[in-house]
This record gives sequence, C-alpha cells and structure tokens, in this order.
Amino acid sequence: MLLKFMKILLMASLVFIIFVGNNFAQVNDYISNVTHSPQREGLPIHIKADLRNSTSISELTLSYRSFGMTEYIKSEMVILSDRAQATIPSDRVKAPFIEYYIIISLANGNVTYYPAEFSENETPIQISIEAPSPKDSEIIILTPEKGERVNEKDFFVTVSLIGVPDNVNPKETKLFIGDVDVSDYIMVAGDLIIFSGENNSGLIPNGINSIRAEVYDSSGALYHSVQSQFELVSSQIAEEELSQFNYTGNIKGELRNENYNSNSIFYNNLMASFNGSFKDWTTNAMIYLSSEEKKYLQPVNRFSFSMEKEERFSLQAGDTYPRFPNLILDGKRVRGINGTLNFGVFNIQASAGETLRKIEGKLINTYSSKDAPLESNVIRIDSMKYSNPFGRVDLGTFKRNLVAIRPSFGSRENFELGFSYLHSKDETGSIEFGARPQENLVFGSDLFVGIDNQRIVLSGEAAFSLINKDISGGSLTDTQIDSIFGTGSFIDIDPSDVKKVKDYLGKFITINQYIGPLNPQKFSSLAAEGALSLNYFNNNLRLSYIYRGNEFQSFGQNFLRTDVKGFNFSDRIRLMENQLFVSLGFELLSDNLQNTKIATTDYSTFSSSVSYYPRFNFPSITVGYNRYDNNNGLSLIDPIFGKYAIDDILNRFTLNFGYRFILEVPHSANLSFSTSSRDDNGYSNTDASYNSVNLQVNSTWTSDLSSIFNASYYSSEIGLKELDFFSISMGGKYLLLENKLQLSAVFSPTFGDIERQAFDLIASYNVMKNLDLILQARYYRIPGRSNSSIIGITAQFNI
Repeated sequence: MLLKFMKILLMASLVFIIFVGNNFAQVNDYISNVTHSPQREGLPIHIKADLRNSTSISELTLSYRSFGMTEYIKSEMVILSDRAQATIPSDRVKAPFIEYYIIISLANGNVTYYPAEFSENETPIQISIEAPSPKDSEIIILTPEKGERVNEKDFFVTVSLIGVPDNVNPKETKLFIGDVDVSDYIMVAGDLIIFSGENNSGLIPNGINSIRAEVYDSSGALYHSVQSQFELVSSQIAEEELSQFNYTGNIKGELRNENYNSNSIFYNNLMASFNGSFKDWTTNAMIYLSSEEKKYLQPVNRFSFSMEKEERFSLQAGDTYPRFPNLILDGKRVRGINGTLNFGVFNIQASAGETLRKIEGKLINTYSSKDAPLESNVIRIDSMKYSNPFGRVDLGTFKRNLVAIRPSFGSRENFELGFSYLHSKDETGSIEFGARPQENLVFGSDLFVGIDNQRIVLSGEAAFSLINKDISGGSLTDTQIDSIFGTGSFIDIDPSDVKKVKDYLGKFITINQYIGPLNPQKFSSLAAEGALSLNYFNNNLRLSYIYRGNEFQSFGQNFLRTDVKGFNFSDRIRLMENQLFVSLGFELLSDNLQNTKIATTDYSTFSSSVSYYPRFNFPSITVGYNRYDNNNGLSLIDPIFGKYAIDDILNRFTLNFGYRFILEVPHSANLSFSTSSRDDNGYSNTDASYNSVNLQVNSTWTSDLSSIFNASYYSSEIGLKELDFFSISMGGKYLLLENKLQLSAVFSPTFGDIERQAFDLIASYNVMKNLDLILQARYYRIPGRSNSSIIGITAQFNI
C-alpha cells in the first residue's frame, strides 16, 4: 500500500513540473478563462473566452500578431451569452508562435485588457505554433480526401511521391489503413502508390479509418510518413445519402442569473443552429436571441444563414464577417449579405449591409443663438419644434451602411489580380440628435503571384481612401465652391480643381468642404504593402514593406494602424531534418509621414527564437528573445520640446517546454517563462519589469476521467508600483451513468497582491436521446468586496 502511494506521489510530482499551454487562466474581472484549438501552422486557431459580468462589456476585440511583427491585427469577437469567440485565419498562423491579447470595451466607456496586466508590447499571451515539415508537400495522399465519406465499391488510395528526392525508393513504401498493413497489396506506378478497393475483400472495416503512408530511402531508413483520415460506408448507405438531404441541428434555451457586486441581473437566451447537406451543397443557419437586446445598444442578437457549393459558390446572409483584402474590409460585422462566385479565371465577391444601427440621442436642454456654448455635444436642432436653434444632447449613432465589391482574375494557385471598391455612408435622416454624419470611399487593388509551387510568392495591395466628416449639408454647388475655395477664401485651394474632383467623384461620395484629404499629392490617404517570400534551401525568407498615410481610413477596417511606413524582414531556418527551427526577424518603422507631428519616431524590433521538436520521447523547447527600441530623437533637456521626448528600450526573454508523454496515463504538458524589462529614458520615465511563469498539465486518467492543473506566477514593477500574485487552477471532468451524466469542476484561488477565489461547476445530463440539461454555477469571492455568482440552466434539444 505504501509502495503504491509513493508511486502515485512520484507520478504526481513528475507531472507537476511539466505542463501544457492551450488553456489560460489569468486574473481578470471580466474574462475568467480563455481556451484555443490545437495550434499548427496553416490551421485556424479558434479562441473562446468565458465571460463574467458580461453586462458590463460592450465589445471584445481580439488583437494578435505572428512572429517578427510589431503591429497587432485586430478582429471583433462574437459575444454569445457568457462566451465570446473569434478565429485567427489559417493564413495568419505562422511558426514559431502567435501572440495575442483581448481588448475589453466596457459599457461605461472605459477600456481594459485580458490579461489584466497587459500593456502594449510587454506581456501578451503567447501560443507556440508547431511548424509543418516541408516533406509534407513532397508526399501527398491524393485520395481519399481528408474527412471524405467513401463508398466501399469506389474505394481506393492514391499517394503521390512526385516531390521526393532521388534517394527515396518508392517500392519500399508501406501503407497502413487503420491497424491493417496493406503494403503487400499496393501497386507502384512511377511516382504514384495505389491501393485498389478490389483488394479490400473485407480487410478494411466500414467506419472512420486512418491512413498512414511510410516512405523509405534507398538505405532502408524511414524518410517521412504522412497521415490522413476518411470514412468508409456501405454502398447502400452511400446511395441513400446521395438521394437525400442530410441535416443536424440543435435548439438551446438558457436561464441565467448574474450577481455581481450586489447587482442581480436575469438573462434569457435562445440559440438554434442547423447544418444540412445535399450532394455537393451545404447549408448552415444560426440564430441567437438575448434578453440583453436593447434599442439603445448595438445589436446583441445574432442571426445568419449560409449556403455553399464546394468552392464555386457561397452566400451568407444576416450577421456576416466578410474577408476582403486587409486594407479594405476584414473581420468587421456586416448585417446584410456576403457572396462569392469563383469561376477560376474570373471571380467576384460582394458584401452589403449595415455596420452600425441607428440609436437615437436625447435632448437635454436648448439654447438661443447667443447663449449656445461651443461644445461638442451642443448641436443645431429644429427651432420650430424646440423653440431654440441649439441644444445640448446625448449624441446618438447614425445608421451606417456599407457596400464592398471585389472582382478578381485568377485562382490564386499561381496568380490572382483583384480590384476592390468600398462605399460606406451614414444615413443623415436616421436619427434626430447626432453629431456629424460621415461618408467613406475606398478604392484598392491586390496582386498575388506564386512561382515554383509557391516557393516564390510575390504579394501586395494598395488602397486610396476619401472621407467626408460631415455630409449633413450635402454636396456643394459650383457657386458654393467658388465662395468657399480660392485665394483669400476659407480654404486656399483652386475652385476649378474642386469642381474637377466633384465631376469625377461626385457620383460616389458627397463633395463639400469637409472631404479629405485636401493634400492628396502627399499620399496622406494612400496605404500600400508588398511582400516577397522565398522558400528554398531550408529557409523560409520574407521581406515586406508597408506605407500607410495618416489620413487613410476605411470604415470596413477600424483597427488599422496609420501614419507608419517601413520594412520587415524575417527568416525561418530548418535544421536537423526539420527538428530544429531558428527564426529571425527585424522590423524598422517610422511615423510622421506627412510631417504632422513635432518629431518622427523610429520603431525598431528584433525578434529571434530557437525551437527544437525532437522525434524521440523528449519535450519540445522554444527559446525566444525580442527587443523593441522606440526613439524620436528629441532631447530631454530641450526647454520647449523635451516633454515630447521618446527613448525607451524593451527586452523580453521567453522559454517554453512542451511535452506529450505517458506516465501511467497520457499527459500533455507545458512549462513557460517570460521576463521583460523596459528602460525608459524619455519624458515619461516609466521604467518597468515583468516576470511570469505558467505551468499546466492535462491528464486523461481513464476514458471517463480527465483533469487539468494550472499554476501561474506574475510580478511587475512599474516605477514605484509593484504587483505580485500567484494563481492556481485545478479541476477535472468525469463521466457517469454510461456517459449520460458529465460533471466538470474547477477551483481557482489567487494569492498575493490580488486575492480571490473562484469555483466553477458544470453538470450535463442526457435526459433522453435528443435532450440534454446543463446546470452551470460560478462563484467568486474577493476579500473586501461582495461575493459574486453566476447560476444558469440550459436545455438543449438535438435533431
């Protein structure tokens, strides 16, 4: 008995020192936990955040960047009940890591972050990204496609070896389907390995099966292996599926009570989803209705419908999130329609709908012309209706519509040329009490050229924008142009030039004295970026350049950094047969493109990392170093401009261990360290240091029991302010009653300068075949403050 106890204690101790990193528990008043999907280069990352005190949150924005980049890409998160989610697209998931943080916009107008201690460039969350082997592109399982349902009478396997080097011997290839070695039945035809279904003869059972192809060199050593998965079905089932509409769906109803700081709020939420397929057509629908939907807020309810035919046609309606070129429209919610037609040679994408719904303002009091104060919320009102011509108001929001179109030529395998048009405009008559309705016009073009199986990639895009910051008066007449523009007039611009602009662009946008830019010759509203990628000799090299004028703006891309230009260089070197990756990056940016600031600030970033992924039973290791240097050249002793001096350097070191192993039972583990220090010699003089350690382990004890353990330590010193705390999160999931009952519990105490305890419990019971009941309870205790809790019950019916 003692020996068994010591063995368990030893196992627990070993597990404790090695941890996993796909679940992050940080101290935060608004987000309790963040999880993400498995991370591998070229696959999307789905990030989900569990919310607490969700009524205080008006908007969540995911900010992320890949290795070597200074700028964060921002994307709106979809909030559904007490959870928010967003996806990092597959083309932006690059090794060795992704860094992210979440911007939390509160209903009271304040902004905070997750993690709570985040500050720009200092302590984002880091996700290690596993790099794929370049050998994966040399050995390709052509048929069946991954996840494909295959009729047993049409079943055959084809593996292409067209990209392998000369020292590979195709005749020594081994093929496994499930646990069955079918190597004796394969046929080698040049660079193809073929297994015919005629040789099946009951070898391969119906159902989900894996495929593994092992390729050997002329010495008999394993060169590389690839895997895939498919589902084999009987001829009867396959024929029935071809002639019928297949569907799945569910309906969820939720009742939830949140008690936060003695404020108790009840919620009622209803969600329904539907997925269907018929031959090569697929459909999806979703609706989410919440009692939090209010006419004085932007929409909380969500609904969408989509239809797709392979990669040729797609249509989405409702709340859509279209992806156009990054400078035009990317990740913004558009309530309307979005569709794509792909013909290969010619393609077109279009999106139209509402990005902001109207929210009426409120009149507080009125003023005569002589008494009206010069304040931003004092506007002209209907004097016939309200007796005075001016009023102080709580400003409302105009309804804003958006239309975007992008025709393109080419399939993007080797070439694509696209042209984009975006027009967005506030409806001037949609509300009575608003500030200044605006209008935006953007023209853009993008190019993609791939050579030598995309080992050489040239890409780029450019866009030009116009924005009118007050369209309430409409376009100017020629007479008005003559009176407003010209030498000695309100705006010193040749009236004839303004009239030419009106003739050319007046059909697209309102032309008056509020349109900009007024200096297009200085490229203030131009944005452009280009990149060249080379993938040769075990090097993945990328060189890019960006230019974004200070007046460039697209209503389809709210988060784009402007007034910046510069170069970015990165290289990832593969060594030791793709077990060792060395990544280097350097970026040099500067602002003040149109000389609108007192001084030009240079931003230089050096990034480096070394990742080791051993093929034997040993942890993977990633070591990283980043240096951020910002300087605008102003001297602190300058009596006039010294207060604008910027001169700070930030150094950050990271270390990460990842390990999947079996110690009595399977474990997945990670241990990470991060330390950074900022030396600020500028006017703000805010020297700072940050240190954090995060460790976690996921364990599968039995098919019914799994557990998670997380421990993290954080310390910071900003000026004279110090912060230290230690948090633990431990819990598990247990299946009972023949998997009908699922219990999950997590306990998360925090100690140090921040003290709190949190307990989460979820119980899910399968009442009958299609009906589940889910009870969720969360309890938070913060010393010195009232306790908070969330209790909810959900009924889910599956079809």
